[in-house]
Amino acid sequence: MTKLLAYTHIWIALGAGAAAAGALMVSHPLQTWGSWTWQGVTGIILGTGIIYTLQRIIKLKRQPLSIPEERRAFLARWKHPLIFGWLISAALIGSFIGLDWAHVSNLIFVHPWPLLLVGVLAFGYASNPITGGRGWRDRPHLKWPVIAITWGVSTGWLPFQFATHPPSFSPWLHATVQALFVAGITLPFDNRDSRLDDPILRTVPQWAGIRFSTWTAACLVALSIVGFASIDPGWGRAGAGAVAIVGIGLSSRWRSEWIYSIWLDGCLILQGVLAFFTF
Repeated sequence: MTKLLAYTHIWIALGAGAAAAGALMVSHPLQTWGSWTWQGVTGIILGTGIIYTLQRIIKLKRQPLSIPEERRAFLARWKHPLIFGWLISAALIGSFIGLDWAHVSNLIFVHPWPLLLVGVLAFGYASNPITGGRGWRDRPHLKWPVIAITWGVSTGWLPFQFATHPPSFSPWLHATVQALFVAGITLPFDNRDSRLDDPILRTVPQWAGIRFSTWTAACLVALSIVGFASIDPGWGRAGAGAVAIVGIGLSSRWRSEWIYSIWLDGCLILQGVLAFFTF
């Protein structure tokens, strides 16, 4: 089950969609969502699945030894069915739900710079798409912040661009809080990969140690809990943060793929689930 959900990137794609939905439900109950809102959340899910799969295929080609052995073997065998599966799913679902091209063009015209930022960070994470050179993850000190910023914007700011009316708070404030949350749940993955990552990357556990990295992760999520509690009318996403802190603690004692790929990534899904039941 772990392989099916995590190795196919279904779990992380659902996490992106659930986190986006959880953000929207803070000020936009489901019954107020229009077709454009549903299209946006669906697009975030499919876009995440496609981009993650492309990133991992590039990583497999360029730096196979930096991928855990079991995941590397799975990806080597299933890489082509995975990417075709995501692309076909996007085409079929896009055809089924339709796409409001007027809204799409307006979104690009009104907000070109945030969208360009997400595109550059996401597509350049594994490899420079123009020159084929090193991506952001292969440059010192950039791997972790790039992930946090990308997810902060794409699941903290972007969802509100699909809403029927503006929220009562700044979407950029929300993006900052979400970036703190993602930064916190990402650091344990750097702890896991500290022996596989090239020392030149200077990830947090490489230059400050795993213990420091673990405490930093917990503190970042704790800060996000304070942020969610100040923004949200309910406790749902703050509760997801509490579950994430427990997962961070468990990851410091057991390097189990289930804790990383299901528990910690699953806290993004939990954001949406708890938001649904508490807002």
